[in-house]
Amino acid sequence: MESKSKLKKIKVLYIITKSNFGGAQRYIYDIATNLNKEIYEPVVALGGTGDKHAPQGVLQHMLEEKQIRIVPVLHFMRDMSFSEDITAFFELVRIIKKEKPDVLHVTSSKAGGLGALAGRIARVPCIIFTSHGLAYDEVWRPQWQRVLIWISSWCTMLLSTKTIQISEDTCRRAQRMPFLAHKIELIHNGINPPQYLPRYEARTFLDSQHEMLSTPWIGTLAELTSNKNLGILIDALALLHTEGIPAHLWLIGDGEKRNGLIEQASRCGLLNFVHLPGYLTNASCFLQAFDVFVLPSRKEGLPYVLLEAGYASLPVVVSNIPGVKDIVTHKKNGLAVEADARTFATAIARLLLDSTLRTSLSKALYNHVSDSFSIERMVQKTSALYT
Repeated sequence: MESKSKLKKIKVLYIITKSNFGGAQRYIYDIATNLNKEIYEPVVALGGTGDKHAPQGVLQHMLEEKQIRIVPVLHFMRDMSFSEDITAFFELVRIIKKEKPDVLHVTSSKAGGLGALAGRIARVPCIIFTSHGLAYDEVWRPQWQRVLIWISSWCTMLLSTKTIQISEDTCRRAQRMPFLAHKIELIHNGINPPQYLPRYEARTFLDSQHEMLSTPWIGTLAELTSNKNLGILIDALALLHTEGIPAHLWLIGDGEKRNGLIEQASRCGLLNFVHLPGYLTNASCFLQAFDVFVLPSRKEGLPYVLLEAGYASLPVVVSNIPGVKDIVTHKKNGLAVEADARTFATAIARLLLDSTLRTSLSKALYNHVSDSFSIERMVQKTSALYT
């Protein structure tokens, strides 16, 4: 009996709202696939791609390829819906009671709140919540929504055994919330160095007509959502063109803002200079096609794509916001500036016109990322909370 108990694996049930492939989904994938399988049994419960009864997304297929068992949550939606969210909550209670996990690890706002409460009802002994940024920081929301989100975030962290914050700023602020100081842990995201296509190969893949291989390329990898604030990049590109810098802008990814970005590029007369190739599998392999990487987000947790840009030895222009500042220090290993078109245009132009600055900043960013953001460290610190 004693030997059998020693062989029993620790079952970890992960819960996430959507199964498309953004930062939160990558986090779950990296943790679940890098756990020691002799000790842990990972299972992932996930919703579809965001809409009601939407099909499962890329995350499900990637997990199945790694032989990670998945459990669909049929009523998870991206947007708030009282009836669907209540139904999803009771669905989670049933799933948790059936799975009987030793550890429940929830991530993202909706899966976090509903999952932590369901876990308490199902009497899961260890509930871990990973916060990818404090959702009430979304300043574009009405004040009443931000107050409700603050209360919801606080309740989720209070219900959880431990909460992982992935940036220093959000960690400090979460620790100041009532009754939470002892529940908050700082664990940065980490990655393995990606495999990159050489610059010429990456450019010829993206520019199959070979019409712009020798021009300056500015680029990012992102979901095309309001939070990513990508419209300012098109306005910044227009300013660069007025200064005689004929750069091209690449926005690799997909999302609900795609058509609006195309319309904006058309209004600016930049349709031939703004490129939206859509979602690309292993998009990070194309990063070395860019001369400058840009990230103008309004809010971030700790962005994986910025770690990938660091490993690609790219100079970066980024928003000066929490999460990003854990990776980029202004003028030390990148340019962290206010997220408006003119400021971004000025910073991009500075890098494009100064090769010495590009080289020094990109080298410093590579050194910082490779020294401080390994996937082994992330997984080790996270799994330590499971026992």
